[in-house]
Amino acid sequence: MDGQMMPTGSLPAVRNALGLQTFPPEVSAVRQARRFVESAVAASTVAGVESLADDAGLLVSELAANAVLHARSDFDIAVYEVHDGVRISVRDRSQALPVLVAPSSTAMSGRGLALVQTLAAAWGAGASTADGAVKSVWFELVVDRRAAESTAAGGPGRDAGPAGPELSVDELLAAWEEDAGSEPQPMSVPPAGGAERAPSVLEVVLPPLDAARLAAAKEAMDDVLRELQMVLLDEDHLASATPAELDVARSLDGAAREFDDVRRQVRLQVSRAAATGQVEVALELALSAGTAARALAYRSAVRAAEELATGGMLLSTGEALRAHRAVREAYLGEVIAAAQQ
Repeated sequence: MDGQMMPTGSLPAVRNALGLQTFPPEVSAVRQARRFVESAVAASTVAGVESLADDAGLLVSELAANAVLHARSDFDIAVYEVHDGVRISVRDRSQALPVLVAPSSTAMSGRGLALVQTLAAAWGAGASTADGAVKSVWFELVVDRRAAESTAAGGPGRDAGPAGPELSVDELLAAWEEDAGSEPQPMSVPPAGGAERAPSVLEVVLPPLDAARLAAAKEAMDDVLRELQMVLLDEDHLASATPAELDVARSLDGAAREFDDVRRQVRLQVSRAAATGQVEVALELALSAGTAARALAYRSAVRAAEELATGGMLLSTGEALRAHRAVREAYLGEVIAAAQQ
């Protein structure tokens, strides 16, 4: 269902709690969360569960990075023993759910949920009933009993090879596909068909746009957005940033968050079009009151970011933004025009 991530398996009965800790919305919390989870899983007394510590730490890094980058509030991590493994839940204060897409081979972002989906036995996201939390994203890892038996018998086992390199905080934050955090949005899916909507919502269908070009434009913009968000979230980046970088970073971050309801709708539809091989996509959008003003502010901030990147002041290149300027301007222009009707 659009707008809601459904779990790939049912939530199992909890056997034993291994740990619960709250972390601040700071870049350094990503590494702290990883260490906490690795220690908690390694301390399990259930045979074989300790072998899941490395994968659990890697995956929780992805979820913690998302909480830091998007929720912008304290987040909790709960670790439980379940069945022949562990379930780890990251609970934050944002209602915006992650969106799973297939990033291109050149994307700096978009690989976090794909990694979770690949390594986890089950995972999902939804509303949280925990005190102080709004959303929970969870995953479950299970013990490979055959590999454990092979290791006990002197075989190579699962962990015989060298451990992979630990990702940097920048790489972890860049790995998430989710857009900039938004103000809390309803987690329920809007009624389908002819169901009534709030009178403040305008439903529009934009003229068809090239799906691949629009996806590439969004990918390039996400890379620049993440780089500028890092300037605001990381003390080292903040200390070395120029006044121009800070101005553009604050402007783009704020505008993207305000315009996030539309950006998420576009993401879902462009991802669906790419997955089904559509050449063009006619975006069907629900525009809330004030969308025109928010779209204008976002377009202005994007143009400023393009100038900054073109001037060589960012790691992201201005060429990527310029190459997709036409389709980006066309999409934003259509949104503004539709919202002003």
